[in-house]
Amino acid sequence: MVKSKQSASASRRYRSGQWVEHEGLYSDDWGSHLLLLKGDIFPSHPEMGETHWTYGGPAMLPHIRSSKMNRHHIGY
Repeated sequence: MVKSKQSASASRRYRSGQWVEHEGLYSDDWGSHLLLLKGDIFPSHPEMGETHWTYGGPAMLPHIRSSKMNRHHIGY
């Protein structure tokens, strides 16, 4: 099921100002790449203004998660 979600998000384009639904690497119409997390907002390009974003793939391996997700403390 995860792969179907990722493949569906890979073909979808997002506009600046929309909420990020899937964590991962995104690229915009101008060739910039950006790592975005779920809950972020797609930014505008600094020089070109509003743009469209395309999902490029997951940000990290599926078994590696933040300390909040896997309930491990990182010591600080």
